[in-house]
Amino acid sequence: MTVTFGPAEWWITTNEAINGLALSCPLGTILPDGSTTICRAGGTAWIVAPSCTQVTEPWGNYTACGDIDTPFLGVSVHPEITSTNFPVLYNQLISCGFSPGDWFVPCIELLENPGYVCRTNWDSFLTSCYWSSTEICAERACAFAFGTGGARPCFKTGNQRVRAFRCVTY
Repeated sequence: MTVTFGPAEWWITTNEAINGLALSCPLGTILPDGSTTICRAGGTAWIVAPSCTQVTEPWGNYTACGDIDTPFLGVSVHPEITSTNFPVLYNQLISCGFSPGDWFVPCIELLENPGYVCRTNWDSFLTSCYWSSTEICAERACAFAFGTGGARPCFKTGNQRVRAFRCVTY
């Protein structure tokens, strides 16, 4: 018979356990699934997916306008990443062992803060543009330039980096 002291490995890798660690570990700590808590504010802990999930692709059919970031019953509502809106990111999340439905691409405001503002807590980032979920018009969407620290309009057909986020409320 084997006796295990402390949490078992299967427990540490559950979403509930990772969420608990995201709320209690220091910012910038790489969690057991490879994600990183980058910021905590206003009752929300912001988590960025690991760098192994970062991809480059055109902007998807991913309109995230309106009240997507308004908490509903304590949970922020964000559009899920699907195989039709960001297909390369969707497949990369799966290949790295994540459920794409647990993650979202942040709107331009959230990509700036906490995304850019807390970038030193990411496991890694590049000083290039990252797609947001904010659409400008039929041809353009907002990207955030991590090199200069500003939002910019980009043609949706252009390739930009994209990284998934999720959040936990406390």
